[in-house]
Amino acid sequence: MPRVALSMEQKRDYMVTDLPYWFEKEARKKKMHTKDLAQALGITPQAWNERKKPKVNGKPKDSFSYGEMLILFRLLELGEEDILRLMKL
Repeated sequence: MPRVALSMEQKRDYMVTDLPYWFEKEARKKKMHTKDLAQALGITPQAWNERKKPKVNGKPKDSFSYGEMLILFRLLELGEEDILRLMKL
């Protein structure tokens, strides 16, 4: 199947939608669970799962503030290249 070039808006929407799942995948590599990620942010696991849902209009919502992302980066001990890849479009 041929690949299709995504517009910048489509790429941004995909990255925003995928971010919570990416954090969960990295946490599993470190033997952590969703409850550990939620606890680091000071929220419940149910609130974490609520952040993964799209807005009513179907568009993805920004799930995390900049400060929350910094907390998760530090918790997961991510490398500089991973952080740069996530922070740029």
